[in-house]
Amino acid sequence: MKKNFAIEFDVILLAAGKGERTRFQKQFAIIGKLPIWQIALDNIRFHSACHSVIVVFPPKTNINQTFFNENPQINWVYGGDTRSASVWNALKFRSKLPSKKPYVAIHDAARPILPSAVLERLIEKLQIGEKAVIPVLNTIDTIKKFDGVHVSETLKRNELVSAQTPQIFETEIIEDSYKNLFMGTQSQNILKKEFYASDDSSLVERNGIKVAMVVGSPKLQKITFKEDLIALKQLLETNYETRVATGYDVHKFRPWDTSEKRHSIKICGVEIDHEFAIEAHSDGDVGIHALCDAIFGCLADGDIGTHFPPSNKKWKDANSETFLKYALKKVENADAKINFIDITIICEMPRIGPNREKMIMRLAKICNMQTQGISIKATTSERLGFTGRKEGLSAIATVTMSVAAMNNRELNNEFFNT
Repeated sequence: MKKNFAIEFDVILLAAGKGERTRFQKQFAIIGKLPIWQIALDNIRFHSACHSVIVVFPPKTNINQTFFNENPQINWVYGGDTRSASVWNALKFRSKLPSKKPYVAIHDAARPILPSAVLERLIEKLQIGEKAVIPVLNTIDTIKKFDGVHVSETLKRNELVSAQTPQIFETEIIEDSYKNLFMGTQSQNILKKEFYASDDSSLVERNGIKVAMVVGSPKLQKITFKEDLIALKQLLETNYETRVATGYDVHKFRPWDTSEKRHSIKICGVEIDHEFAIEAHSDGDVGIHALCDAIFGCLADGDIGTHFPPSNKKWKDANSETFLKYALKKVENADAKINFIDITIICEMPRIGPNREKMIMRLAKICNMQTQGISIKATTSERLGFTGRKEGLSAIATVTMSVAAMNNRELNNEFFNT
């Protein structure tokens, strides 16, 4: 019977390879304006089970610290001479972090495509009590051992699988495995020199822990040779078109009811004390409502009323952030990306300026965007019209979005999700 508990893990993303077989450091190769390591990062860090990430880079790499400053849940360390040494450096760094989760996922940056279905299968195994779980694929080819010149043995294909990443472990198990490798007794250290850990589960197995398996994916194939990178570039470099759309929303003020003790309204997800309440079916956040309409406009997918009709009691007093997260999911499903958000709040009151930065930070967090990609402005109507008479407020939002060309969209959605 499946246990009912949420799984949360920290990620170690290994991007410290020397590129000996490709003859260049493949993790820094660019596909669609992003380096391979960042594609791999984005395909795991936005999952709800992911808490934090430690990216492991080759020594002496010139790090763009701005990216990490803007994403404080993502850290980086330098790697070592071997894969195991790189993981060990990351584990030591993680041990000093103030907040850690009970599981650690270790993933190769050279496997940039992580289908969500594989990650869900891994999590399901952990939920039923497994302590270590890896994705695998059945071996298609016949595997033979050789002595350098001749075949010495043919292995049974039905007993073989190929291991992939991410591999997820209970924290104590993976930490103990690496401590035994790097901090063991003298006899253990002698064995260590003879032991090559090509993946993390082999270390765990060596310490007597059973490793569970789930079905992996051919899309998780590791970039090993230059030809692998060329094939991936051809598949992922989609033709995009740029779209721009606007959204508009307005709500009027009303007196506070005697039953309403907290006198604050929400604009762009931020609560602001105000002498009047907002008359609305939901929480009346004009900034987010206008933003949703601009997003739906870029997707040619109706408006906020189409998706959340005010006649439906389900949305009574709803948090408008629910609407925005729904719209963002639509963006993701369309293989699109929001490039820039511009919102103008039109009102005589309340004052927007003192809360502008909070609004930008809130929207950046919800939209998983950098703050530089969001602009919030405010203006009055020079005391003209309903806003000038302080009867309500309104907002105009403009969104710039890159949307995959129609002939590529179906392919990319299938590729990333299965």
